[in-house]
Amino acid sequence: MLRYLLLRNPGHNRVYYLESEKLALAELTLTLHRLEQTCASIESVDLVGVNYLSFIVEKSLSEYDLAWLSRLSFIFALFVQVVGDESNLKPVALNPPSHIDPKISMLLKYGGKTNEIFTRMMINVGLLSSDYSFTDSIQLLDPVAGKGTTLYEAATSGFDVTGIETERKMVHETTLFFKRFLEEEKYKHSLTKHSMYSSSTGQEAFIQLFEYAPDKQAFKSEIDRKHLAIIAGNAIHSRRYFKAEKFHLIIGDLPYGIAHGNKGKKKHTSRTRSPAELMQTTLPEFHKILKKGGCLVLAWNKFVWPREEFAALLYTTGFQVLDADPYDQFTHRVDQSIKRDIVVARKP
Repeated sequence: MLRYLLLRNPGHNRVYYLESEKLALAELTLTLHRLEQTCASIESVDLVGVNYLSFIVEKSLSEYDLAWLSRLSFIFALFVQVVGDESNLKPVALNPPSHIDPKISMLLKYGGKTNEIFTRMMINVGLLSSDYSFTDSIQLLDPVAGKGTTLYEAATSGFDVTGIETERKMVHETTLFFKRFLEEEKYKHSLTKHSMYSSSTGQEAFIQLFEYAPDKQAFKSEIDRKHLAIIAGNAIHSRRYFKAEKFHLIIGDLPYGIAHGNKGKKKHTSRTRSPAELMQTTLPEFHKILKKGGCLVLAWNKFVWPREEFAALLYTTGFQVLDADPYDQFTHRVDQSIKRDIVVARKP
């Protein structure tokens, strides 16, 4: 029998790290269900004053299993020991995805930014809870893209990603940032812009579409050439922008009503503290554009909208809400005014 021990990333945000053990254990539990062999004794342990998350298996993990573990949002290092021989701890090589340099998310610094480790966890939880795998050609949507943290984290995994953002200034800044990044990292890339639609009311949406690859040869390949798009528009019009059942994953960090806000469908609706109005208008749209077996993962501030009301709305819209253990372990305090949780819902 072998015990694997995972050392957590110390992270860049001490408050998040102190709250993160139960989140990491929940993410690990979901990941272990995807491995090729049964795992037992999933727990947090301390060895010589150092905290690890650990589990026991009968034999060495396969490359496929290690690929799943390498994707964990929190993992910093992995070790293995024979059960009963605590004096012998051997390091195990990890192979985290790096289709673009993971440093891209850390380069962004701005008020209200979501911790990139938490963002990575949301993406992982969505993929693990879906019918799909990292070996599939994943299409991901962030309907509240902001300055693109979710897009960059998903692009690092090799996913094709699309974001929707209402603030055109943010769309412009995101476009400039990603273009500069591709240029500095010497990626072969192209950028096109075109209108999505316009209406008699004067509403218009346009898309900035990047296609990119590490070099010219890869750029010629449909498989190796990746896409990152950001739409200056509104998530309430999602079905106008996309065909039905386009996305495997919809991942978003909803406005907290603190540093952020949200805009509803009513013409003169101001920014509000609760995302309830936004969800009432957008969830039916999300249901249409999400693939069967796909997953929706949204983070929000529980202080401004009870989880029970959010879950009830998802059920009404046709989603299956996943709320049994470990899905009930993701609530955590960010600061005095934000108690963040994530809701995970599948399209049956």
